[in-house]
Amino acid sequence: MTHLVTKLSNPRPGRPHFMKTTVIQSYRTDDQPTWMSTYLSSAEDWAATNNWDYSFRGDDIFDLVPPDLREKFSTQIPLQIDIARLLWARNVLDNDTTVERVIWLDADVFVFAPEVIHIDPEVDFAVGRQIWIQSGTGDELRTYRQVHNAILVINRSTPVLDFLIQTVLTLAGRHDGLAAPQFLGPKLLTALHNIVGFSVIDSVGMVSPLVLRDLAAVDGPALTRLRSETKTPLGAVNLCSSYRDQTIDGICCNDDLFEQATRTLKERGSF
Repeated sequence: MTHLVTKLSNPRPGRPHFMKTTVIQSYRTDDQPTWMSTYLSSAEDWAATNNWDYSFRGDDIFDLVPPDLREKFSTQIPLQIDIARLLWARNVLDNDTTVERVIWLDADVFVFAPEVIHIDPEVDFAVGRQIWIQSGTGDELRTYRQVHNAILVINRSTPVLDFLIQTVLTLAGRHDGLAAPQFLGPKLLTALHNIVGFSVIDSVGMVSPLVLRDLAAVDGPALTRLRSETKTPLGAVNLCSSYRDQTIDGICCNDDLFEQATRTLKERGSF
């Protein structure tokens, strides 16, 4: 297991400080592709720009998951991460009473235009916006709208965190067999969002394999569709590293594709 690394980001002058915030991220420290290092650095820079603290964990994040659930979902890492991110946020708030807000950001979120990401300090809990573009019939593209937990904004004042912790632990404890990777994350949050209406950070989006392909090629129909469906400028996107080396919708999501898509976003500085 690796150990927790906590960094106090170097504040940059001239930036207003609204509330003490800690950005938290986790990823394995071995076999880390260069594009993933780029994403992690972009998140740390985003934190520094806003005078926020930044904390990173490697494999020891799984120590936060109750042992019975860690064993139960030993082959389903996304479910463990969905549990661990909530418990880590609770630990941060419990262990440092001066922290007013925790922001979880998935490791595969690339912050390419931080200036367009605005998080209202009055929002007590928020999720990200997912507009998923995938293949339909023939050449048709289909669009699915959800919310995602690639970004979670958790203010100390929110009752949602403890509710979600209780909910995911209960659901995980009751579930037998294999579960969908999004069972305790986007699926659960979307179901709740459809009822209660969470605040949404629209500027942090999600890239499907079809959009990843188009980004790598600089343009294409899936990217065009996503742009037309997106009403708010994007400053960061989750590029879905869980699909690394898999073929989805006919797209081989290899390292070259991630590198090329990342290069497009860096060069454009916009979506």
